[in-house]
Amino acid sequence: MTFDLLVRGGTVVDGTGAPGYAADVGIVGDRIHAIGDLSAADFRDVIDAAGLIVSPGFVDVHNHACSEMDGGILNIPDVENQVRQGVTTLIGGNCGGSPWPIGEHLDAADALPIRQNYGVLVGMGTIRAEAQVGSERATPEDIERMQRMAAQAMDEGAFGMSSGYFPDFVTTEEIAQVARPIAEAGGVYATHMRSEAAGLLDALREAIAIGERSGCPVQIAHIKCWGTRAWDKAEQVLAMIDEARERGLDITADRYPYVASFSGVANIVPHALRIEADQRGGIEHLRDEEMIDRVREGAEDFIDEVGGAQNIVFAPLEPMPDIDGKSLEQVAAERGEEPWRTGMEMTIRGKVSCIFFTMREDNVRAFMRHPAVFAGSDGHLRVLGKGVSHPRNYGTWPRWIGHYARDEGLFGVEEVVRKCTSMPARKFGLHERGELAPRRIADLTIFSWERIIDTATFEDPHHYPRGIPHVIVNGVPAVRDGEATEEAPGRVVRL
Repeated sequence: MTFDLLVRGGTVVDGTGAPGYAADVGIVGDRIHAIGDLSAADFRDVIDAAGLIVSPGFVDVHNHACSEMDGGILNIPDVENQVRQGVTTLIGGNCGGSPWPIGEHLDAADALPIRQNYGVLVGMGTIRAEAQVGSERATPEDIERMQRMAAQAMDEGAFGMSSGYFPDFVTTEEIAQVARPIAEAGGVYATHMRSEAAGLLDALREAIAIGERSGCPVQIAHIKCWGTRAWDKAEQVLAMIDEARERGLDITADRYPYVASFSGVANIVPHALRIEADQRGGIEHLRDEEMIDRVREGAEDFIDEVGGAQNIVFAPLEPMPDIDGKSLEQVAAERGEEPWRTGMEMTIRGKVSCIFFTMREDNVRAFMRHPAVFAGSDGHLRVLGKGVSHPRNYGTWPRWIGHYARDEGLFGVEEVVRKCTSMPARKFGLHERGELAPRRIADLTIFSWERIIDTATFEDPHHYPRGIPHVIVNGVPAVRDGEATEEAPGRVVRL
């Protein structure tokens, strides 16, 4: 037997949680052919993994690769920030927004030189927009039309449906009904809940109800206690998840290993007021005399909830030198304005994203340790050095492993690898990935347990991690000796 690629002399941590063991991994084509003592085997290529961990490739089921920075994967298919973290599979279309139609988007991605595997969820917000339901409660006819679109998305390869912030006119029952074709096709319901802040517990009850009414497995996106009014709710959140699991609901969550989130500055202004301004003719109508007092009240309440204007840092997706990397407090002072007004003006300006420092470290650790929570980045594809970035775009997986598992002792290597590989793969139906075994797809991440660490920070975010010398995607090295190769071995994956 001659292997196309032999990974020799490493410690295999197979993703199941079983103890690691010394072994070689022999790859033929895009498949693992054998694991064991292969010292007598012939090979066409070899990677020396002595002193290294050989694990399944990391699986990121909460990613925004289909959008954001420079238009996402269709415009920047060969950027390296995800694969250099050891990520071999991305699932985009999260938080309610996705391309449409799903099939056309996947076909377009499939024709490009992508570095890792790529699949998508269909966004319910996208379905609603494409179905032209509008800002009112859906009629039975609307729901039937959206159900047909959900079924179409699943037929075209979506892994399920995501939802994001929805106003009250999008009811729990509407979401559950649109999710029923998703359940029938074997997909998941992944939700950025209506609230991760003061309304967190009610939002979680709704997510559980949608899963139970629709029949969908539930995935809680980037589980968190966001803002000062939610900091005391972590134990209640985890108890509710445990109770739902005991009742038989397949509910899990993903978590990125940072205390700051990333979202649009528009969140400073209440959603209902933004809708009202649009109905008046445009977002600039937030300045209208009839609205301005309510805008001030809502924005000041939001700023209080995040703990102050110093906790909101501007991180626009395109260069804006007057605000890049500055806090709302700083920019307001430079402009001679109160912070609420600066927040409103940046909302009107548009295309302004922010990093919100709104979480507590003890809650982050509690969520990460929970047996139903696994790793996810909530990240994007990013061009190195371009714009202000959240460090999770470069460091999620090495931070889970190097900082929290090795340095903080939250997990051993076998458990943290399981949370980065087989747990998300199994939840999303990636049955040939996420574990190392003969006949499985040869997606491997080879890292140093002693050296792996994130190097991106909030102050200086555009840095690749250390300690991941090799990443193999579909049997082909995508990262070798710490550098991205010229290969583009990624594939589009469909449920």
